[in-house]
Amino acid sequence: MTGLRRRRTVLYATIGVALLVAVLVGVIASVQPSSDLGANTPLLGDPAPAISGPSLGGGHLSLSEFRSEWVLVNFMATWCPPCQAEMPQLQAFVRQHAKAADATVLTVVYDPSNISALRSYLAARKADWPAVDDPAASVPYGVTGLPSSFLVAPGGTVYAYVIGAVTASELDSWLRRGAAKVLSRAGA
Repeated sequence: MTGLRRRRTVLYATIGVALLVAVLVGVIASVQPSSDLGANTPLLGDPAPAISGPSLGGGHLSLSEFRSEWVLVNFMATWCPPCQAEMPQLQAFVRQHAKAADATVLTVVYDPSNISALRSYLAARKADWPAVDDPAASVPYGVTGLPSSFLVAPGGTVYAYVIGAVTASELDSWLRRGAAKVLSRAGA
């Protein structure tokens, strides 16, 4: 009898694992990539909350300094693998907009114990865009996970929000759509 019980137990365990794998595959297959999904936040369409504090490059920095351009407010930490994975995309986005000076990234320190490591991380990758330590910023933005990015339109309105890694092409697509909305309002 023990041999039969053992075979049944193995059979039931195998069926259970197969069902679990099938459910996981179904969930993963139905999740939309961030480029198809702008996350919801009560901040969309509202003025971006203030960000102000010591710059990781020295001096003082404020989000309001960038009101004439698009700003990707990007909360990050070095211990966050998706933050590390999106770094080449942030670099590509900044390079694409360097000549026109119409968009930039503003990195915001998410973890106060990570400031020194983040400063070194950005420097090692030649990520020379602005970075600021504002320990209170994550609260009004409602940041609960990393990376979290808010695309702020010229003038200071929150246009898009992404939880998870962003891509340069996704950001450019939002910029084009946002610029088209501004132009259509101006022509109306």
